[in-house]
Amino acid sequence: MLTGTAKPQAAGQLPMTPRHRSNPGAGAGQSRYPGTFLLAFREALGGLDWQIKRWLGDAVEVVDKEGREQVIGLENLYRRAKQAERVDWPELIADFLQTSQSAPIDNPPEDLATVADKLLCRLGPPMSTRSEGPAVWQKEIDDTGLVICLVIDFPKSMFYVTTKMVEDSGKPGEDWLAQALVNLQQQTPADTLTMVHEESGVRRSGMGDAYDTSRVLLLDNLVPDAKEYGCLVALPGRDELLVMPVTAASLQYLPMLKVIAEKSHKSAPYPISDQLFWIRDGKWYVFAVEVRNDQAHVQPPEEFLPVLHELVPEALQRRENDQEPEPEA
Repeated sequence: MLTGTAKPQAAGQLPMTPRHRSNPGAGAGQSRYPGTFLLAFREALGGLDWQIKRWLGDAVEVVDKEGREQVIGLENLYRRAKQAERVDWPELIADFLQTSQSAPIDNPPEDLATVADKLLCRLGPPMSTRSEGPAVWQKEIDDTGLVICLVIDFPKSMFYVTTKMVEDSGKPGEDWLAQALVNLQQQTPADTLTMVHEESGVRRSGMGDAYDTSRVLLLDNLVPDAKEYGCLVALPGRDELLVMPVTAASLQYLPMLKVIAEKSHKSAPYPISDQLFWIRDGKWYVFAVEVRNDQAHVQPPEEFLPVLHELVPEALQRRENDQEPEPEA
């Protein structure tokens, strides 16, 4: 383990994502959305004479006045509502519901090929599946505890791709994931990663389109000059990706990146992880960093030691000395 004095003042040099006044983040037994939004949603449904059948986390199953059932995704709806004054939310939501009745969120396409151009991907903790519903297709990301899911991104709704949909397509999920990454690349500007801390080289993707963390899968294209040693990344929330290319100079800012990841994770509307990850040649490793009492305790993965030896040999020597047993008296 490497130890050193953390520099809390350095963390302040990296601009933080502004705190949201309300936190719709997911948590066991907690609402993902603020009460004002949910009240506006109920008011809009009442005005349309629609009824709520059941809540499904980030979606609601409703019955319209003609008795037709559909599932309304709250995620895109809340993102739209935040752009307007709260007093206008009921009217905005009602208009959305009326114009999105034909959106196929509750009626997934039978053939994935018909929506190949709408496929995208999301990263996060493994998704649990309701007992009455089909399992969501998920791909584990090495030993990180995170997974990649496929989604069909309609203009006003979003649908998670299920294992049954993949099986019925006759193609493996990895093929559809490759297509999703092509689509994501097409809607990702070349300059999407903006430099936010010159000394460390930390860059951020914060487009706020619900796919910022997914862009970590495009690192080879977004940071082509970091292929030799890879990048250290933080994925505090769905709408924030922090990337720090590995260099001799950047390694001293590991504590700063960890502090930022932890603070952002606590306030992120859609939290993902407060961990740091080292990504090189498409392989992911958890990069353990703990900061307490102004001290940083760093435990790099074994696979990182050759890089550490090459970039900061004196740090590796200190690590070996720390692990040597005390001489017998």
